[in-house]
Amino acid sequence: MFKRYLNNQKGFSMIEMMVVLIIIAVLIAGGIRFYMGYIDNSRVTKAKAQISTMQAALDAYYAENGKYPIGDNKTELETALTNAGIKYTTAQDSGKKATCEQKDPWGKEYVYEVENGEKCKIYTGYNNVQDTENNRVVGNCSNGRSEPPGIEVITEDTPTSDE
Repeated sequence: MFKRYLNNQKGFSMIEMMVVLIIIAVLIAGGIRFYMGYIDNSRVTKAKAQISTMQAALDAYYAENGKYPIGDNKTELETALTNAGIKYTTAQDSGKKATCEQKDPWGKEYVYEVENGEKCKIYTGYNNVQDTENNRVVGNCSNGRSEPPGIEVITEDTPTSDE
């Protein structure tokens, strides 16, 4: 009688275990892909929020001065940006483009560009937003009014932060 209990072994076969492990691996792989997409979308949302904040400071500067921060040279642009409340790391000698101190969610610096004091844009230094090459988050301002930030496709005519 005792022998009958020893020979009556119950459990899962190796094939059953492998099938269960494969199903679990597929579910985990799908979950990781979903999670990474969620993380990238949250970075885009954060970049849009940060650009909106900078746009508000630039619009306030425009309301006081009748133009966006611009200069005839590097020093004048740096002074104008400081007065607008935008911290910068470098400004170009042309007085129309600067790299902001604040980093975007991908760890690159935001870029500020101005055109004739009437139009300006702020965009991310990272140019592969949402795993798509040549996309960046950009906020445009014109005549004291800002457009909501969005994703811009960079074409050959579009200046990049590397120039």
